Amino acid sequence: MSGITHWIWLAAAGAVGVLCRAGATAGMVRLCGEAFPWGLTAVNLAGSLAFGLIVAAAPLPGGLPEGFEKILLVGLLGGFTTFSSFAFDAVRLFEMGRPAAALALVAANNLGGFAAAWAGLRLGGG
Repeated sequence: MSGITHWIWLAAAGAVGVLCRAGATAGMVRLCGEAFPWGLTAVNLAGSLAFGLIVAAAPLPGGLPEGFEKILLVGLLGGFTTFSSFAFDAVRLFEMGRPAAALALVAANNLGGFAAAWAGLRLGGG
């Protein structure tokens, strides 16, 4: 796949991911209400599952065409949720025999993300 064609596919996949996220989130709000962010949770879990499935399928005989894995992971799932990349990296660290690093990554992203969002709200006057 040529350079510009790859970038076009990557952008198109990202746009599809964004639309899927918006649809899934809206659907979960209709189903479950707004008392808990079920849409966010569903998107993050589905994205994490899809990330693992894509990574597992790519090297199989007859798997994904060259360049397509990145389009799906970075484009589609990047538009859908970046949580899937974070979850995959944590699992990979754990599988590499680095459970402390995996736990640190989980803590840094979850607690750090919570703190950063709180700080952003406060600094922004919210």
